[in-house]
This record gives sequence, structure tokens and C-alpha cells, in this order.
Amino acid sequence: MNKAPSALHMQGFDIDYFVQHFWQKKPCVIKGFFDDFTDPLDEHELAGLAQEDSVDSRLISFNDNAWQVTQGPIDDFAPLCVGAWSLLVQGVDRYMPEVGALSDKVKRLGHWRMDDVMVSFSSPGAGVGPHIDQYDVFIVQGKGSRRWQVGLPNAHENLTPHPLLKQISEFTPTIDEVLEPGDAVYIPPKHPHNGVALTECLNYSIGFRAPTNLELLHGLLDEGEDLQLVQRRYEDPDNSQYRDAHMPPAQVSQHELARLKALIAELLNTPEADQALMRFISAQSLPDMKPDEEYTIEEVLDACRQGLVIKLLPGVKAVYSHVSESPNEPFVFYVDAQPFSTTAENQALMLALIHTGELSISADVNYGRDNKTQTAFAALVSQLVNAGFVYFDA
Repeated sequence: MNKAPSALHMQGFDIDYFVQHFWQKKPCVIKGFFDDFTDPLDEHELAGLAQEDSVDSRLISFNDNAWQVTQGPIDDFAPLCVGAWSLLVQGVDRYMPEVGALSDKVKRLGHWRMDDVMVSFSSPGAGVGPHIDQYDVFIVQGKGSRRWQVGLPNAHENLTPHPLLKQISEFTPTIDEVLEPGDAVYIPPKHPHNGVALTECLNYSIGFRAPTNLELLHGLLDEGEDLQLVQRRYEDPDNSQYRDAHMPPAQVSQHELARLKALIAELLNTPEADQALMRFISAQSLPDMKPDEEYTIEEVLDACRQGLVIKLLPGVKAVYSHVSESPNEPFVFYVDAQPFSTTAENQALMLALIHTGELSISADVNYGRDNKTQTAFAALVSQLVNAGFVYFDA
């Protein structure tokens, strides 16, 4: 049983209480976010990832009163690891399932909102300076300890001590606390914060997306090109008096502006727009994990007959907008901006895979009601395997 939280603290993690009192409202320190926490990787494994071309990484150091930022891949760490320095690697959950499992703690907040898990290793005294993010983030303390200061939204001077580093001026903290392994700090958007390592330490940042309305509109249009969104040109109303006779030709009337906005709203309220938005918000920029050789439908059918486990690859988060309620309505879900569809009969199987990350197919259990349903299931699984989103675990 969790102890009652204080104003900006929780002992243990009660997600219902957290959502009610903190989520997108105010920051908080969560002591014992994980019990008996064990790091799923060490700094050497993190450095190995930072050497890969496909991995987004950077090393930030502060030495001789100057900031330095080096973008990965990093081949030689020795000349960079001077002074107080931090190695930051994005999307580690896409390569290590044990890191991805950390986000299970907050997955009720919505898969589409979740971005990735960034992992950092810092030397004593290291940090990236006081700054502001435009998204929600949980930062879990791994080995070592780190002092976190978090303030409230306010006017701050923007600083650029390095072309690749954005900071702000000093702020008054409402949270000033040292985190130990298994603790976490939650920071809502626009809240200034600064973390300084007290010892060598690992940190895990679980970030959440927060697209702006303009970004959503751009995404809608970009994805809508493939969907051939229904376009309709502006037309004047069938009323010769829609413009005041005394209105200057250069003036745009409020009625005309309203009709223009209504035209945009009409586009938004279409099934095609729903599909375009689902593509956009499901995009993850996942690494290419396609198999060396593509699987055929028959090979998948044979594998299912023998019994196997199908698993989502690390970092893959499938999303959907609704379930099928009719035998004639397909079930549609999205992975990394790609739509996938299957029959209503196979919906339960796919929901199990989406929600739990794996699906067991027993050799002695008929996983479909007829050959057509089985073939449809195998066709979908082959698409997912060949796209690099799932794999077979015998």
C-alpha cells in the first residue's frame, strides 16, 4: 500500500493518483518508482550503441568553462570524455527490450503518446545545463545518484552556449532533491529543470509526444497524399448579398473566413483524415529490422501448425482507433505509419499481440475457424515479419 503523497512527492507509484494530481499539471518526485531497481545495461553497452551509424547519440561535456557537443557515431571516446561529461543515446528501447520494459510502468498513458527511452551516462558533476522541454518526461535514476532541480513555468532568458545546446537562465526550483536508484522525477512540458550527477550514474528518460496543431496539420497533409484525401474547392454561397454592398473589394468578410475554415473542418471530418492522422501519430522512425529473406504465407502457416511464439520487436508500439464490431468489418491497426488490416475473426489474436507484445500459437490449437481465416492471419503475420515489426520465437 503506497503512502499518501505529499504536494510534490509520491512514495511508490499509484498511476491513478498520479494522473489525477500530477499528469500535465505539476512536477513530482517519485521515490521507489521501481523497487529493487537493476540497470538493464551498463555504460559500456551504451557506448557500443553510440558507435553505430543508425543510432542517434551525442556526448556533451563542460570543461575549462566551455561547453562541447559531439554528435554520434562516436569512434574514439578518450578525447571527448574530459571534464564533466554525459553520453546520451536516443531510442535505446528499440534495441534492448529490457530498456523498453521500463516504459510499461506508464503505458496506460497511451502508446501513441510515448516516444522513446533515452539513456544517459554521466560523470560526476555532469549535466546538460538548465533547460525546458516541450513534452512530458519521466526520468528514472539508475546506478549512482543525481540532484534534480525543477521549477515552474515562467519567463526565462534563452541561452545558446553551443550551437547544438539550448539552455535557459537560472530559475527558482520548487523541487530540489537527490534521486537514488529506482527513484524517478516527472517533469511536465515547459517546466525548467536541471540535473547534475553527484556520482557516475545512469538515467532513463521516458519521453512523450506532444504535437502542435500545426504539426498535426502538416502530418495530416503529408500522409494524406497517399490516401487521396477528398479535395473540394472554395465556392461562394448562392446568395448575391453575401458581401455587403459597401464592403471594399480588398476586405475579406467574416462570412468568407468562416466558409474557408468550414472547408478545412469538412476535410478533417472524413474517414481519410482519420487514417492520415493515425499514420502520423503512429510514426516511430524505427530502425530497419527486416529479415534477410522474406517469409511466404505458406511458411508462416507451417510455422503456426508446428507451434510458435510471435513477438513484437523491441520498441515497436502498434496502435488502433477502434475494434471491429461486425464480421464484415476489418480490424485495422498501425505500426510506424503503416496500416495493417485483418478479418474480424483474427481481431482477438492481433489484439493479444498488440497489448502484450507476444502471441503464442499452440500446435494443437486451431487458431482460426477455417482455412480462409488461417490464411488471412498468416498473410498478416508475414507482412509484419517482412516489415521488421515482429519475429518468431520458437
